[in-house]
Amino acid sequence: MSGRPIGDEVLVRRAARGVAVQVAALVAVAMLLLIALVTVVVVRGQAGSADDLLRSAVATADDVGDPPAGTWLAITGAAGTTVTPGLPDELLPELAALRGGATRGVRLTTVENDDGEYRIATGIRKGEPVQAVLNLATAHQERVRLLQAMGFASALGLLFAALLGVLIGRRAVRPLAQALTLQRAFVADAGHELRTPLTLLSTRAQVLDRTLRRNSSSDEILRDSGGVVEDAKRLGEVVDDLLAAADPRGAEGHEPVDLAHIAAEVADSAGAHAEQAGVWLRWHADEGNLLVLGAASAIRRATIALVDNAIDHTPADGEVRIAVRRHRRDVILAVSDTGTGIGPEEAQRVLRRFDTGGHRAGRAHYGLGLALSHDVANRHGGQLRLAPSEIGATFELVLPAIEDPGQRKD
Repeated sequence: MSGRPIGDEVLVRRAARGVAVQVAALVAVAMLLLIALVTVVVVRGQAGSADDLLRSAVATADDVGDPPAGTWLAITGAAGTTVTPGLPDELLPELAALRGGATRGVRLTTVENDDGEYRIATGIRKGEPVQAVLNLATAHQERVRLLQAMGFASALGLLFAALLGVLIGRRAVRPLAQALTLQRAFVADAGHELRTPLTLLSTRAQVLDRTLRRNSSSDEILRDSGGVVEDAKRLGEVVDDLLAAADPRGAEGHEPVDLAHIAAEVADSAGAHAEQAGVWLRWHADEGNLLVLGAASAIRRATIALVDNAIDHTPADGEVRIAVRRHRRDVILAVSDTGTGIGPEEAQRVLRRFDTGGHRAGRAHYGLGLALSHDVANRHGGQLRLAPSEIGATFELVLPAIEDPGQRKD
């Protein structure tokens, strides 16, 4: 059995379908406009030709026995009105009514009845009323045949456009597919190259930690050594996530994650960074269910990025706070600082990659932290938003809450 389509494949297929649909839609619109234009031209041409024929018939009529092809004549004289054989009898009252308004100029009138539609020209020739009648059924039949032919041609054109759209779509998204393949290969290669040194680093950190504990080192040293072990473990989790993301056979696994536990871990992990920057780092979580469904390592990375960003933007003796609370169907992890803050108009800009939000002292910054947090929030069905704050800035990681498995009822 084949596996489920992965995200990149779905993206490429949607892009190809989008191009195909757009090409087919453009061709369909072009065909409809062409049909409308041809129809207008044909209708006007037929109407003009019919009127010219009737005017000529009135101007040249000598007797009703020799009308132009497709027309009937009605000439009124001293002996009465004579008509061309075959003129429908139901038109005689209409012709009589129109003769009353006959003038030297030719007047054109369209008459409809149960038998069809007729075009009538009424004028004066040699002082006598002359009328020419044309049955428009032939013109209508020609128009219907023309529309049917254009409809059939349009159907073939749309079929051709659909096939052409598929070919163009596949060709258009081919660079996208190649780029995604290269991206996966790069992530896989980078993750593989990082995995071995990180494994060695984690092993050495554990050996060092055990040695320090056997030698009864101070609590501060043991706390730092334990932190190094935990940090090395989390780096390994990051690499594992990269390799899982690059593997087309797998998918990111989701499980219940306690955001209060995440907040405690991040506060402990980022403590050294905050202490070095001279910033107070505190955290608080409300009581109750603070579970979300997601990848713990990804949510932890997003939280670390938010805390790291807050510490970097907080002056010495400032404070960074991590607060977790439940709000209706969401769990909100808020990271606040006492820095200079950020305006609402800049909220979307700072979520873009490589936007550093200005120059900051200390280590180099690449403007990726908030963007990565934003991506993690989106992948988990939540959002990263800038909350109103009187002092500094507050970013909130909002994720959908789930029911505590331990409290479910059968």
